[in-house]
Amino acid sequence: MPQLLLIGYGNPLRGDDGVGWVAAEILSQQYPAATTLLCHQLTPELAETMSQFEQVLFVDATAVGIPGQITCHPLAPHNGEGHLFTHTYTPAGLLHMAQSLYGRAPTAHLFTITGASFGHEETLSPAVTAALPQLYAHIEKIVSDTDSQ
Repeated sequence: MPQLLLIGYGNPLRGDDGVGWVAAEILSQQYPAATTLLCHQLTPELAETMSQFEQVLFVDATAVGIPGQITCHPLAPHNGEGHLFTHTYTPAGLLHMAQSLYGRAPTAHLFTITGASFGHEETLSPAVTAALPQLYAHIEKIVSDTDSQ
């Protein structure tokens, strides 16, 4: 079974909202054996793919907090969606779908970086760019801890 799935999501045409894509592309070079997916939003089709991995790491931007702030949330399957037909899903909701439909949910974490600029631009703000090395260090620790178990 493949070990690591990296999912970077957001809109790379909206400034810091594209940090998930930027981070996942860089991480794919750091972890060449990992599978990397870039998407604008989380959709139910991802549940099947996720069920085939040992570990999934999500990277996304948030507008809540101090620009450049990084948070890491361990995830568990949770059916908090409240509706079956929607255009967006949460990482925990996708884990729930993977468990319910495919019999297993991987270990998963959501990493978010607080953005400063979400306008129509294809570059990251200085605060988010400066936070990327710290993000990669956090992810390295999570991957290393999982590998040692």
